[in-house]
Amino acid sequence: MAMLQISARLQTSLFGLVGVLDEVLHQERAMPGVHCAVAAEFEDLVRELVRCAVLADREAGATWAAIGEGLGISADAARHRYGHVRLIRPLPREPDDEPESDSS
Repeated sequence: MAMLQISARLQTSLFGLVGVLDEVLHQERAMPGVHCAVAAEFEDLVRELVRCAVLADREAGATWAAIGEGLGISADAARHRYGHVRLIRPLPREPDDEPESDSS
């Protein structure tokens, strides 16, 4: 679920970046810093997507060796980098997840 939400945000950010670049192509001057701001947001979302992928793979039973291989790093590096990872942005609660009130 978290990966889908972050993927949607990545797609929105990507469209924003494309829009900014398109505007720059049609203008003589862009607003200073706008490119870096859009790219930095995109980078943060990609980093969070990788965290979610590691969590999902670990929940699915993947070893640190398999995760490291997918990331292009060693098992030890993957464990060191992501061994204590938790989601930065908590998942929004679904309406069905609301605690039921006890009427006794």
